[in-house]
Amino acid sequence: MQERPGEGESDRGDVSQPKEERQLIRYAFYKVSPDWKRLPDDERERSKKEFTGAVREVSEAVSLRTYSLVGTRGDVDFLLWMTSPTLEQLQAVGARLNATHLGRYSELPYAFLAMTRPSPYVPRGRRPAEAQIDSAKYLFVYPFVKTREWYTRPQEWRTAMMREHIAVSSKFPNVKINTGYSYGLDDQEHMVSFETDSATDFLDLVMALRESQQSSYTLRDTPIFSCVAADIGAALDAIAG
Repeated sequence: MQERPGEGESDRGDVSQPKEERQLIRYAFYKVSPDWKRLPDDERERSKKEFTGAVREVSEAVSLRTYSLVGTRGDVDFLLWMTSPTLEQLQAVGARLNATHLGRYSELPYAFLAMTRPSPYVPRGRRPAEAQIDSAKYLFVYPFVKTREWYTRPQEWRTAMMREHIAVSSKFPNVKINTGYSYGLDDQEHMVSFETDSATDFLDLVMALRESQQSSYTLRDTPIFSCVAADIGAALDAIAG
């Protein structure tokens, strides 16, 4: 059975993967101002059309997928999940969207940055797939930080702990785990996301992971975002109709 990474670790990449092949990952969570929702219908429709066009435009430069969080969280409305080879591309995307009419009515309560890289817990010589956004219905996202004590333990001990963790994850093959590394790039150590068509499977996976030994070395794994895949037009329609 193929090993699968658990929360906080990933098999994305290979130990021989050149640094220039790594990808940046950005989770940008937008909150639209209530003032935008009160605009006349025709003005709001023009705003949605402009923003939708801008999202489609920037998706030619970065890999991008959109999700709605209406009904799952009150502090954010939609997510843009992006991967890019450079920070400059991500910055250009942010600037382009900020320049839209809707952008002027929006905030980013949460925006997380990470990067793909080889896992220290995957056998040398394996060559897993690169970070790639799939088409699952749901995406569950959270930042992840381990305790400092974890890093004082010998590599062999940590590897054994992670093998147990990976074994638990392998029991849920319908949940795809993506891990980005944020050391020095953002406040967290990892960004973890789970793609699945079953919210039930994800809940059961997380409950099982809580019982693994390495879970006791988790310092922080919140906030958690439950996202429903939706094209940007549908995501905006859900905000104000």
